[in-house]
Amino acid sequence: MTDCDRFIVVCIERFKVNKELNNRLRGIVNRVDHSGSVSVKDLAVQFDVSVETMRRDLRVLEEKGLLRRQHGSALSLVGDEVGLAFGQRADEQASEKNAIAQKATSLVRAGDAIMLDASSSSWYLAKVLPDMKLTVITNSMRVAFELVSRRKIKTLTIGGEYSEKYGAFLGPLATSQVGNFCADILFFSCTGFQEESGVWESNEANAAIKQSMLRSAERSVLLCDSSKVGKSGLIRLCKTDDLSRVISE
Repeated sequence: MTDCDRFIVVCIERFKVNKELNNRLRGIVNRVDHSGSVSVKDLAVQFDVSVETMRRDLRVLEEKGLLRRQHGSALSLVGDEVGLAFGQRADEQASEKNAIAQKATSLVRAGDAIMLDASSSSWYLAKVLPDMKLTVITNSMRVAFELVSRRKIKTLTIGGEYSEKYGAFLGPLATSQVGNFCADILFFSCTGFQEESGVWESNEANAAIKQSMLRSAERSVLLCDSSKVGKSGLIRLCKTDDLSRVISE
């Protein structure tokens, strides 16, 4: 079963059981799907119930196939299959992403206008960018916050509909705004990379803005840790030949 098929199955199951759920259970599913992962304690506080009551609710929702319980948290099945939340991605392959970020800084020159997507790999790059004369264009709230104290770096944020799950501005407005810029280099990441088929993304929202970024940059550099090599996804972002460089650990 492909990622797309699994996503469709999850959506169908949500439709089937929607009428059976009370308002609190529907709210729990919406919150978990929106954030990707939420602790049991946070859910209990938000919905004003005891932790034990919340655990019972989550067991019911897991039995209905609407979420997954793991280590004191509730995980979105939709998030698992069509795009992990930023917080989940940021902790994965941390040392590899840091090594990639260090390599990527060697491509940045004073005076450059660079574009960073909302991937955790770009966030790692933002953390190690030297404080020199640069213009950084990004749709990532995390990247913008990381650069706010760098006095020599001018940060331009792309607006649109904010996604808490991805820590980014997405949607048609954000995608169209990207076309107003021209960057020297785009640094971005992906769900999967195959040399023969190209670069892949797992969901339409992130794919749309990344494709717009690719069109708006003179050069494109893929930040790709080894866990993504050999994998594909729902949507192809570009061909391998469209890339200026691939940086791995």
